[in-house]
Amino acid sequence: MPSSWSGFSRRTALKTEPSSLTPKKVVHIITRLDHGGSARETIQTVLGHDRGRFCVSLAFGRPDTMTADDAVLLKADLQQLGQAGVAVFQVPPLVREINPVLDAWATFALWRMLCRVRPEVVHTHTSKAGAVGRLAAWLAGIPVVIHTPHGHLFYGYYGRFLSSLVCFGERFLARLTDRIVTLTDRGAEEHVRYKIAGQQKFVTIHGGNSLAPFRSMRVNATFKRRELGLPPEGPIIGTVGRLVPIKGHTWLIRAVPRVLAEFPQACVVLIGDGPLRGELKELTAELGISPHVVFLGTRHDIPECLAALDLFVLPSLNEGMGRALVEAMAMGRPVVATRVGGIPDVVTDGATGLLVPPRDDRALADAILTLLRDRRLLAAYGEAAQRRVDERFDIETMVRSIE
Repeated sequence: MPSSWSGFSRRTALKTEPSSLTPKKVVHIITRLDHGGSARETIQTVLGHDRGRFCVSLAFGRPDTMTADDAVLLKADLQQLGQAGVAVFQVPPLVREINPVLDAWATFALWRMLCRVRPEVVHTHTSKAGAVGRLAAWLAGIPVVIHTPHGHLFYGYYGRFLSSLVCFGERFLARLTDRIVTLTDRGAEEHVRYKIAGQQKFVTIHGGNSLAPFRSMRVNATFKRRELGLPPEGPIIGTVGRLVPIKGHTWLIRAVPRVLAEFPQACVVLIGDGPLRGELKELTAELGISPHVVFLGTRHDIPECLAALDLFVLPSLNEGMGRALVEAMAMGRPVVATRVGGIPDVVTDGATGLLVPPRDDRALADAILTLLRDRRLLAAYGEAAQRRVDERFDIETMVRSIE
């Protein structure tokens, strides 16, 4: 990562395959490249574009923090993008937090880059990149502007004032946007309900995953449990996600004592890392359940880890769709998830899993127990979950729909 605060820095040369027609130039803009679902999905979209039809670039900003794992992932991403012939621009002042000075700087840097590249299409991803990116595209006179929110902040999670400010800003930015792509129908409905724009401006394209690693995965669950230090007997419940407040790990941990009362050999696995790790470990100690909660940290063998689980839980307070949820379902894992954001469009309550209210550890525990008590129901939900993902959430389907 460059330490200078220049407007932008070009990282790779742009290459395109020869075509009888001039490929359309498309620039994707995202706030950060990290382990999150929004970044993973954006990269897969960029890599999946038809090179005969599109000449693709990607602009990204500065991460909040940079761990060793983050640095390894970023290096791998840049290498993969470079090998695919994608031009990559780093915009250091583009950060996740609201900062008027940096936001103005980022808008100027993106405007300058867009004026040089002159794309026919700009496609922004996530809230902050969507704000400065769309404004820069409008100032640069880009013909077509598309935005994918990957979720939204309308629920008031960050406070009523900020949520109101976000709604006001999104209504203005929607006027500068030709299409807003939501990951689920519910996401579009919520944008319309909050008067962001009329229904005609929205199109639903389900977020896609590269499902090949999950479809072809053959793992000895007993061996994987032993490798991860998990108990060979007893149900294994797991979740994947950054250890941050919005992912709701606190409520999952608070649900564990009720689960242990009926299944004393149960174990909960948290895959992912983040600033709440210490606080969550303290909570497990306070509740006396530390031996039953395993923090695996960041993993690069997610399909194998999912294979070791009996049940996947997503206790998020908000989700655009839930990439980790789709991956777990692709592995044939039944799920318990919160009824927020686009999750109800992914999980069919009572068919592929169970949905519960957010911030409700009792409801979460009850749903987990309902499935653990009935192994046949657990297996049936897992099979149905896998079928649903295969039918609706493939990466190639998503990219072709965007094109």
